[in-house]
Amino acid sequence: THEALKAAIRTLTGDSRAHLVRLETRPLGEGFADAMAGGDGLLLHEGVVRTARGEQPFELVEKVCRVLPQGRTPDSWLYWKREALAYDSGLLNAIPAGLRAPKCYGVTYTDAPAARVFIEAISAPQPDWDMDTHARAGAALGRFNGALIGMPDIDAHPWLAPGRAWSWTGQYRETLDNLASMSADPVVMHWLMGDSLDRTIALWKEHDALRAALSDLPRCLCHHDAFKRNLMFAPNEDGKEEIIAIDWAFIGHGVLGEELAATVGAALMFRDVDADQAEALSESVFRAYLDGLRASGWSGSARDVRLGFTATTALMFGVGALGPW
Repeated sequence: THEALKAAIRTLTGDSRAHLVRLETRPLGEGFADAMAGGDGLLLHEGVVRTARGEQPFELVEKVCRVLPQGRTPDSWLYWKREALAYDSGLLNAIPAGLRAPKCYGVTYTDAPAARVFIEAISAPQPDWDMDTHARAGAALGRFNGALIGMPDIDAHPWLAPGRAWSWTGQYRETLDNLASMSADPVVMHWLMGDSLDRTIALWKEHDALRAALSDLPRCLCHHDAFKRNLMFAPNEDGKEEIIAIDWAFIGHGVLGEELAATVGAALMFRDVDADQAEALSESVFRAYLDGLRASGWSGSARDVRLGFTATTALMFGVGALGPW
């Protein structure tokens, strides 16, 4: 691990003979990545390195991707190696301006099995997210999806994931088919109070029709987890704002509009936006996303995009998430 870190620091500094003078390492953040990696998900390395140009400070992030039993195969939505392969393959270099992945300084694999990905640390102060911030994110995601219509080449990258709406409603079909019989379960009673259980069952009855409709929509490359916690704002070299999307563990193929299922749905699920602002958030982000698509040169039907957004949000958060949770 130490040798892999030294190699990453040398790539970062552009000096193949750079020598570590001081190194400090600490866990960075608390979240899904840490839980998946047994508490060792994200590490921030910072210190001083001696180069041919003299001593200079550095910082970079190391993400440790470990395998879980349900994430061993490439067709799993939790495939442990996906993010490492996305960086290693160069696929993330195809992302257009306005939204990008962090710069990668190296990927290494261990016998654990695990992958260790060394990426750029984003130190720019982050805004307090409001309606305008969400809309700016929506516009950038529209440009991103619009520029990559027809991607990815699934044959060339078989480890790419379908969206969680698609994965969850397929993988957990048996559980969701039996929701009615679980009405007395204390967890179901707590989560689906009042008429929520009946509404959820009614939505589930329509899931095959929604999946069929989604299969006819324009396809594109998706991040699949693009919401507040994974979208960082920073100035580029010209001083213009860009959005850096982190956590590419779910990168894969999807349809236009699908990206917003996480942007809007996760914001509401994590209470980043009050429930009484749900409709305003949905409309604002959707309009901005559509503007981003148009700016990328896409001129198709807004109704298709609306269907991609609403159907995947319903399938992902309305029913699909009940399976794994």
